Amino acid sequence: MEIEQLVTSLLTLVKNQNKILENQGKQLAEQGRMLEVLGKASLREVLSDVDETIQNRQFSMMETMEELHKGKSVARWGDGEIRLMLQPEFELSFQKPNPELAFELKRILLSYDAVYDHTLLAFPTIFVSRLWMGIWAEVWHALQPILTQSKSTWANTHITRPLFFQKHGQDAVDAWRSLWDGKNVCVVAGKNSRFALLPELFDNVADIKLVESLPRNAFSEFSELKQRVLDTPKADIYLTALGPTGTTLSAFLSSPDGGNKHTIDVGHLASSYAAAFTGGEFPENVPLIKPDSKK
Repeated sequence: MEIEQLVTSLLTLVKNQNKILENQGKQLAEQGRMLEVLGKASLREVLSDVDETIQNRQFSMMETMEELHKGKSVARWGDGEIRLMLQPEFELSFQKPNPELAFELKRILLSYDAVYDHTLLAFPTIFVSRLWMGIWAEVWHALQPILTQSKSTWANTHITRPLFFQKHGQDAVDAWRSLWDGKNVCVVAGKNSRFALLPELFDNVADIKLVESLPRNAFSEFSELKQRVLDTPKADIYLTALGPTGTTLSAFLSSPDGGNKHTIDVGHLASSYAAAFTGGEFPENVPLIKPDSKK
């Protein structure tokens, strides 16, 4: 009887603790929502400027894909590229701060109107999450003057993110697959990196050639990498998956100096597909280097 009473007491205690934790979770969630509201209120002017400078002259995701089908290339900016460009001490897990990389990222943006006829530059659409509110609060004063130097329409970074597949489903998959259907493709990615040639996306290409770079700090070999790609037999379309180095490489390959190649900065495309369709991890949670690969 004493054991039964003890078990009953323990179960009651656990149940009460669970209720306490549940209430604390609700309180934290509510506090988070309040902080987000306060953040939006305090950044109202900044967010309005972001909307005017980026969103008001930006293609939707599907419109961006339509431009790629017309033959335009694309180089993408996410939070990592923006911070590496503007914050000298900022470091990604796969890219150390590099003044030359920061210079290149800024130079490409400043040249947008001159390259728009063949290359789109892409920025995110969603900017009111806690992550992006923090980024805009930190860097908008330095970023806005760069972006306002051009008048061209921005592409949409989210074509390579889970949101595209979540919103457009099979139409998003078809938009990508038809881009390289029956074509010879050259992929530039980090050695043993998380980028994967998923059959669901790539089993309709005619041929794939892989040019590998460093999985970390790829920009340290940028000159050599450019030459390796130029020395590779010519392909119909070039795909880069190298973070900020992929951004700069896409801009180079699509330029006259790079041979005016049709180049797409696909970034996390494979992980984004998996996250949306097969229960895979969100791209940033996927290991940088495949676990079964040698470091």
